[in-house]
Amino acid sequence: MTYRSIEAYVDDMTWRLRVGVRRRRRIAREVAAHLADLVAEEEAAGQTPQAAARRAAARFGSPAELAAEFNRDSALHSARVAAWALTACVAAAFVAAGLAVQGAAPAVPWPNVAVYYAVPAILVQVAGFCAGTALLLAVVAPWLLRRPPQGMAIAARALAAAVVALIPVAAVSAGNIAGAGRVQGALSSFVALAVPVAAMLGLRAVLHADWSAGASTLDVIADCCEALAQRSPWTARLLTLAEGTWAAAVDRFPHAMGWLEPRRHPWRAAITTSIAAGVALKLPDLVLKGDVDLPAAAVEAVAAFTGYVLLGGLLGLRQRLQTPESLGAAGAEG
Repeated sequence: MTYRSIEAYVDDMTWRLRVGVRRRRRIAREVAAHLADLVAEEEAAGQTPQAAARRAAARFGSPAELAAEFNRDSALHSARVAAWALTACVAAAFVAAGLAVQGAAPAVPWPNVAVYYAVPAILVQVAGFCAGTALLLAVVAPWLLRRPPQGMAIAARALAAAVVALIPVAAVSAGNIAGAGRVQGALSSFVALAVPVAAMLGLRAVLHADWSAGASTLDVIADCCEALAQRSPWTARLLTLAEGTWAAAVDRFPHAMGWLEPRRHPWRAAITTSIAAGVALKLPDLVLKGDVDLPAAAVEAVAAFTGYVLLGGLLGLRQRLQTPESLGAAGAEG
């Protein structure tokens, strides 16, 4: 498509943008200014105004591709801001829940004791896992791998899930500000005020997100681990040793190692990880008291497995199993 004026090009690009009004106007001004410079160069070379505009638009590139690039940058910025904001809310809510357990709870919690303790204990963990996934995909992995982010659709879903989990926590925090102590009240106030702001940022990130298919969270984690291992010679050798040991163990004990492979046997690996999480969460009792509360560890393990069942696919931690038909189709394509 050819354009006989700068305005036609800018208008075609502008309506494709999925950004805020102020950012849209700023982008339009910057693009128009750059195009004007190119038109001036073409006219100085002897082109007519119409021909100069056409040549300048051709040199600048397709407005659809340019708008898509601006949209990706805007979506990534929104996801990063939302991920940091939700992570901060999760951290404050986690500290507040810990202080409540240690005796800083109000004398008469709102709306009742069960809700006051259960809502933060359960939902803060869910929100933390979701916000952490979004932070990994939108912030940590691009910085560590030095490449454009992968799996932004998963990051958007993780942000949405974190928002949903934190809203009841904010409501409970708001209802207990008056009866809490100074530190507990400050943290509750922060959570009550910051969660709505973070929720709006998360909603904005979801609306601007690129929903095209991308890498799974497992793929990104594997790439990050490999990148970290390659940062020094000794970690690279350690990675090679670990990969060789793992391959040998899989060859010798295929059934047992199936309980540790999240790609080939996701449900077995989920059971193993849940049990390990339940035990790990109760390790402080073993260190401080010399005893592990096995029923509590079992509850933590069941909760972790339930979270995997509900959120594993949403967060890109559970990949579709390859059926014989899909493997045959892949082999035929190859």
